Amino acid sequence: MVGVVVAVLGLLAYAVPHLYDTPALDVRGDSLGPELTSAETGEHVPLVGEGPLVRVLEVRREGGEVNGYDPFTRRLETTFSTAQAQHIGDQGYAIQRFGYSATASKTISLTFDDGPDPRWTPELLNVLSANKVPATFFATGTMIARHPEIIRREVREGHAIANHSLTHTDVSDTSRWRARTELVATDRVIRAVTGQEVGYFRLPYEGDDEKTTQATIDGILRAQRYGYLVTSHDFDTDDWAYASKERKGEIPLPPLTGQNITMLMHDGGGEGRKLTVDYVRRLIPYAKAHGYTFQTMPQAQPQLADRVSTVRPTVWDQLTLKVVQAIYVWPSVVLQLLFLFALASVILIGAVNCLLAAHRHRRRARQEWPGPGERQLPVSVVIPAYNEQDVIRRTIASVLASQYPLVEVLVVDDGSTDSTAEAVREIARRNPRVVLIRQANSGKAGALNHGVSRARGDYIVTLDADTNLTPTTVGNMIRHFAVDTEGRLGAVAGVVGVGNRERNVLTRWQALEYLTQIGVERAAQDAMRAITIVPGACAAWRKDAVVAVGGYSDLTLAEDCDLSLSLQRAGWLVTQDDEAIAFTEVPDNVDALLAQRTRWVFGTLQAVYKHRAMLFRRRYGLLGWYVLPSYVLSIVVPIVFLPFVAFMGVRAAQEQGVTIVLAYFMLFLVAHLGVAVVGCLLMHERSHHLPLVPVYRVVYEPLRAYLLYTCVYMAVRGVRAGWNKLARTGAVDTRVIRAITPQPLPIPQPLGTPHPLAAGIERSRP
Repeated sequence: MVGVVVAVLGLLAYAVPHLYDTPALDVRGDSLGPELTSAETGEHVPLVGEGPLVRVLEVRREGGEVNGYDPFTRRLETTFSTAQAQHIGDQGYAIQRFGYSATASKTISLTFDDGPDPRWTPELLNVLSANKVPATFFATGTMIARHPEIIRREVREGHAIANHSLTHTDVSDTSRWRARTELVATDRVIRAVTGQEVGYFRLPYEGDDEKTTQATIDGILRAQRYGYLVTSHDFDTDDWAYASKERKGEIPLPPLTGQNITMLMHDGGGEGRKLTVDYVRRLIPYAKAHGYTFQTMPQAQPQLADRVSTVRPTVWDQLTLKVVQAIYVWPSVVLQLLFLFALASVILIGAVNCLLAAHRHRRRARQEWPGPGERQLPVSVVIPAYNEQDVIRRTIASVLASQYPLVEVLVVDDGSTDSTAEAVREIARRNPRVVLIRQANSGKAGALNHGVSRARGDYIVTLDADTNLTPTTVGNMIRHFAVDTEGRLGAVAGVVGVGNRERNVLTRWQALEYLTQIGVERAAQDAMRAITIVPGACAAWRKDAVVAVGGYSDLTLAEDCDLSLSLQRAGWLVTQDDEAIAFTEVPDNVDALLAQRTRWVFGTLQAVYKHRAMLFRRRYGLLGWYVLPSYVLSIVVPIVFLPFVAFMGVRAAQEQGVTIVLAYFMLFLVAHLGVAVVGCLLMHERSHHLPLVPVYRVVYEPLRAYLLYTCVYMAVRGVRAGWNKLARTGAVDTRVIRAITPQPLPIPQPLGTPHPLAAGIERSRP
């Protein structure tokens, strides 16, 4: 391992200096020379001369002449005219504009910045090709790496390619190493893509007047020092301002009075480039009618022509291209794939789930169920309890109010330290069907297994100690066993609703979550015979099936998910009854919610990992081929890519505006709203859930991120199962139960009337 690290570090130490070398200096044969900044030259350096090229010169007064020297190579570049010398005065430095050939006349150089754009640059090239007009494209390194085929087309069709920085950063106002990287990396990308060495560069954010040119003097000095000629322009179309509506009307055509012109336009930057393409269509015949010819900048400026040559790309050029693509291109591709994945998972899968759930709902509506006298199956209710003194009385009362005759109600007190046992004994003294079983604390799975082993009924209904049943809940679950003529049904999931939904926004949000996940997602799983979780808060089980698979396991924090998968792995079927409604108390504060969801998500991950052999096995149908793999992907993909997606979302907002992020948010919001509407219709819920859909998305994404990374931490650290239960407050609102329960509450069965099979059951165990 140490050897690998040393080798990697050695490779980096060797490669980085080569990647940082400036190809322009290799061509020019000069060294960098001393660094020079505006601190030495001054910020208000006089501007002299005319032309599309620009450079900073050191002013020397020699033998009655005022000469300009390159401050880095120390070469004499020009002798200033008398008027220029007077404008320079006693300044030690000057900025000179220059460049046109002495023989050039009535030429137009069309130049385009910031491309290539995959839509507008090809359209622009079509216009130029149709009119046999060459142009000069100042491209950014990232866009070249993203669309190399467009750059190659530009070269094939006789256009000039030039350096416009890597990421369109302000080279005048960034760190020295960043400025050099911006120029050098783009230079090498151009070499790798086109096989050309191009030793000239245009600054992003440069201008053509004295004030804006002075503001970019540090960028000019840096480019000169690295060996590049710096280009500018004579006529700025301001096409970007017309595209952004900052300026109104048509983009003005240049005054053509016989002078040479270098025009600045843009082929990158979005939909506004249509104006630029239309402008070029209008400009070409206008200029030709005035006797002008079109040339690339190297054709019009001999100094630039000397800087363009054919080269064989080096390994460092190719490596730079790959690095730029890895940093700036591949992330966008991955982000698009992730967006498509999210689109499929939220919209496509949501739509499929809605269709499956609706089809199942219609099929169930035609189901003929046996009458009450035909489904007298012996049922025991098992309630595991740990410190539930505030809620256990109401829970038992709701069970005893069931219309379905019960053999017994077994409450397994798992070592409670409060008055749970006393509360159960008080009820048991008045109703012999209620049985208290006490045991030393062993966890929820142990309590459930103990209850199942002591149950006399062939069918077991399990619920949490805070669950409130409706009078028809048990009967609606048990009826599925009554029509199971093949004896293959192992479990029936009930529908768990939020009983304290009116407590605050957080509880109302959870009510919406339960509605969509149970009413749509799990209903769709039922249609596929692929339910992953039969909730312990409300479920009915065939006792023989539970015993056959070894009962509840304490190896996971989600014993209900584990048992559900165990049953299906053993060949048992699982279904859900949408009318078997129960109500539970959900967390009403953030801390409790995080604790509960961490247990759920981590426990489900444990269960899926435990039953990983079910993945992609034909015998498990869509459960093995679709539902479980989808769950794994929904966990693994965000864990790996969530930081990247967040970063790219911020970048997208910065580069394209917050509108694009809001558009994505609205797209997913509409999709979830559609699922919520279907959930309300199928579950006969009121539409008051729907205004919570925007809140759902805002809460869900940060919560999911927290849970995923918390679960990774727990997996690395190692966690043993325990109760980790929500602290109950008894906040379930009976008004909610009455509002949602389709049938009115009946008169409870008379106390002291047990099922015949209940005879002889002990009432408590110390």
